Amino acid sequence: MVLAIISDLHANLEATQVVLEELDRIGPDRVICLGDLIGYGPNPDEVVSLIRERGYETVKGNHDSVVNGAMSFKFFREPNQSLLKKSVEMLSAENREWLGGLPMTIETDEWIAAHAHPLETGSWPYLDNAIKCQQLLKEVKQRLVFVGHTHIGGIVANEFGVFGIKDDYKYVINPGSVGQSRDKDYRASFLVIDFTAKTHEFIRLKYPLAETLKAYDRLGIKSSHARFLMQLR
Repeated sequence: MVLAIISDLHANLEATQVVLEELDRIGPDRVICLGDLIGYGPNPDEVVSLIRERGYETVKGNHDSVVNGAMSFKFFREPNQSLLKKSVEMLSAENREWLGGLPMTIETDEWIAAHAHPLETGSWPYLDNAIKCQQLLKEVKQRLVFVGHTHIGGIVANEFGVFGIKDDYKYVINPGSVGQSRDKDYRASFLVIDFTAKTHEFIRLKYPLAETLKAYDRLGIKSSHARFLMQLR
């Protein structure tokens, strides 16, 4: 079984389209989206529609949670706060309802998926170091935990010095971000796991960044703010 994990699309239409095209080429058996479809980026309605149309199983991110008041706008800094407010207005009623109704986690006997910490949903703590990840792995029954939120891809095992995904260990797995990478590589990032072949691959894809920046301009967002929102420094 081949599983693809995508996360943190952040209303980046061009990055999302490139990733979806690659998913069509790969043809995974299942795709899980770890949330944050809106925020930071200029095309929220288009991105949400693309994921809805494909029927990908999706959990709710902290940015998505503003649509039904589960997360207050005050927790987001400018200029993202203003863009988020505008983003909610740009969403169709159907897309707002869909985002607001997303689950906080999806789980099987083998894995659990959440945007951030799966046992602290709603408070959105970052799993941004090995110690936090290993503590979580002691608390969950599943062998694999899929999370986003940090925008940086990586895999942490329940023991130090373990590389790759092996049957006898537990793992926190982050696919990185489709729409706003924070590892100094602007390219879209996602992860594909082949459970039969016991392989995994972080896939990085270029997308037309200039077109994304033009979309900010069409919203009246100045260039310096657009580059800040895209983490282009």
